[in-house]
Amino acid sequence: MTLPSGMQLGREFDWNRYGRWDLFATNGRTRLARDVEFVCFNDRYVFVHSKNREFTGLYDAETDSRVPVDYSDAMDISGLDKPGGSCNGYFTGWVGPGLLLDDGRPPFVPPCAWRNVDNEALRDRAWFERPCAPGPWPPERQ
Repeated sequence: MTLPSGMQLGREFDWNRYGRWDLFATNGRTRLARDVEFVCFNDRYVFVHSKNREFTGLYDAETDSRVPVDYSDAMDISGLDKPGGSCNGYFTGWVGPGLLLDDGRPPFVPPCAWRNVDNEALRDRAWFERPCAPGPWPPERQ
C-alpha cells in the first residue's frame, strides 16, 4: 500500500509472527523499518512505532531515510504533532498498517472521526475518500 508520501507499507512473511508490516522507501524495494505497529503520516513524513525499537522513528520520503532525531524533535520537524499526543497527519490517531488496506471494511478500517480533514496542509485529499468505520470509536459491543 502506497502512502501519500510515496513510501510503502508492505506485508512480509515472518516465521515467528505469522507476518509483519514493513516500511519501504519510495522505490518499493528498500526496507526502512521492520515490524511496524502504528504509523502517523503526512505528505512527506512517516513516524513509525515498531515492535523493534531500533526502527521506531521518523522517516522522510524526500531522502528515503530515517531522520536521526528524538521523538519531540521529530514531531516538530514533521508537523505531525497534535496537542494531547495524537497525530496531525491524515488521521488524528495512530493507525495500524492493517487498517489502511485499500479493500478494508468496517470494523477493520480507521474510524471516520479520525480523518484529519481540517488539516488543509494535506494535499492528497483522495485519502479522505478511503473506507472508514462510521459510528463511535471504539466500536460498541453488541
